[in-house]
Parts: sequence; structure tokens; C-alpha cells
Amino acid sequence: MGSAALVAIAAMALRLILFYTGHPPEGTDFMLVHFLAVVTVVYFTDHRLFTQDISASFPSLMREGFKSAALYALLYGAFIWIYYAAVQDTYFADRVEMLVQSGLAEGQPEEIIRPRLTKFFTPFNYASITFFTLLLVGAFNALLIGLLHHKVLRRLRART
Repeated sequence: MGSAALVAIAAMALRLILFYTGHPPEGTDFMLVHFLAVVTVVYFTDHRLFTQDISASFPSLMREGFKSAALYALLYGAFIWIYYAAVQDTYFADRVEMLVQSGLAEGQPEEIIRPRLTKFFTPFNYASITFFTLLLVGAFNALLIGLLHHKVLRRLRART
């Protein structure tokens, strides 16, 4: 579990560094970092369990990998909510304004599109989407990396 917290802190620090250097990631630009982080967290969690107990079962490998991925998702989801609520607090207002102007150019009435966009583009919604996406990616990685450790790496270890 410690590796999940450390990797989450590193991802948070990277996002803050990018923001304060004037290069905040837009939209899904940061997802590659998350995918790499989740793979790293799940792999090393399973590796640690596998090192402690060579006979670790596939369900236990998958469960431990998912728990670490879920911790990463929870920590980063909380961070992203705070980030958009306090650090980059004008992001969603600016985004809504840009989309409203685009809608007005297409002939849509402002009194209809602005409330809808304002309701959708919030730090909480963005954090929720990020959390559930990371959770889903974590489950998928826990399954694949658990299989890798159980079927492939166990055999390689048995040979040495």
C-alpha cells in the first residue's frame, strides 16, 4: 500500500509542478501518467506479495493489486477535487465560457446551454470521473498483472 501512496504523491507533485511552470495538463493529457502509475503500483504490489509468498494464489495477487490501485485512485481523486477547487479554480468557469461562446456561434440560446454546462463542469464531477476511471483501469491492470505473476513469473522463478 505504501507504493500506491508514494506514486500518488509523485503524480500530484508532477501536476502541481506543471501548473506552476505554466504548463497545466489539459483534459486527458495526464492520463498516460495515470496509466503508467497504476501499472507500476499494481506490478510492484504483486511483486512484493509474490516475493513474500511464492505460492500466493491468483485471487490474492489480484486482490492486493486492486487494493493498491484503489488507494491510488482514491488519493488522486481527492487531490484532483482540491486542485480544481483551490489551485486552478477558474478552469471550469473558463471552460464553460468557451463552450457557451461556441454554442452561441451555432445559434443555441445561452439560457439553455449555460446552466447545463455549469452543472456538468464542476471539480466534483471531474474528480468523480477521474476516480471511477482510475478504479476501472486499476481493476483491469490487477487482473492482467495478477495473471502475469501467476502464470508467467511464477514459472520463471521456479526455474531459478
